[in-house]
Amino acid sequence: MTLVYIITVGNKDKEILQKLLPKNLTQDIQFIAGESSYGARSLASSLLATRNTPVALVLDADTDNESQIWERHDLINYALNQASPGIPYQIFFAVPEIEIVFLQDKSLIEKIAQRKFNDLEWQLAKINPKEFLEIVFGKGEQINAKIFDNITNTEIKILQQHPLIESIIAFVASLIPSSVVIN
Repeated sequence: MTLVYIITVGNKDKEILQKLLPKNLTQDIQFIAGESSYGARSLASSLLATRNTPVALVLDADTDNESQIWERHDLINYALNQASPGIPYQIFFAVPEIEIVFLQDKSLIEKIAQRKFNDLEWQLAKINPKEFLEIVFGKGEQINAKIFDNITNTEIKILQQHPLIESIIAFVASLIPSSVVIN
């Protein structure tokens, strides 16, 4: 039984969340890739209107400008509120992109990349994490695999401390019966 839908823009984003969210929470979550930002928003509206199941919509902010993010949040929130007959939902923005969660800990990404990053590289990484990871690991689907194949469960817990992941966990946990969360 699906207790929560988590909707992302693409399959890579979906995979990141599937790997980082605790397994005891994900058993009743259905992850769906919307294939575009608009597609994800549209899918969230449709699910809220027809399935009576809570939705977490996870989007890249594509900026770190707080006023632009809030303006976009308000616009999407208005649309989802119109579609929802009182069903809980939440919009999460990865600032600037979901790949930022991989940069939660500099020493961890340096271990995985097998190299040190200077201060300038690290600043640039925080501004454009997807491009940074493509430069370090190569373009394509292999970035997630290269990262997840080279980290332990303890290191996954470090990545789970990113505010985005913590917020998604809190939202999902608030919707799941407490007996499931304890396990």
